[in-house]
Amino acid sequence: MKIGIIGSGHVGGTLTRRLRTLDHDVTVANSRGPQTLTDLAQETGATAGTLEQAVQDAELVIVAIPVLAVPALPPELFDGKVVVDADNYYPQRDGDIAELLDRSLSSSRWTAEHLKGARVVKAFKPSRPST
Repeated sequence: MKIGIIGSGHVGGTLTRRLRTLDHDVTVANSRGPQTLTDLAQETGATAGTLEQAVQDAELVIVAIPVLAVPALPPELFDGKVVVDADNYYPQRDGDIAELLDRSLSSSRWTAEHLKGARVVKAFKPSRPST
């Protein structure tokens, strides 16, 4: 399968490594540009690309970036795509997003509203400590 991964941190990097071991064709992108992904690409055999390159021909797109960065994604690029939302909202990192703080929206619904033309599914929700 041709998979685009947006984000190369813990989640994006781990998924790049794992999906390549399963022989998927992976293009990975981040906000700093493909030149910063050389080590990951050499290690895994993935292609380091731009956001556009990771999304345009992908059969599946995984978004693994901080929630606060989602509004900067060009929504039209994701039209008609199946997008796996691997984002999780952390107020200390992502800042105060009213709809997420008051829980009137889930972070994946918030992401889906920003990527209106995509079919967004949630994955990798963090476990909550038991109380």
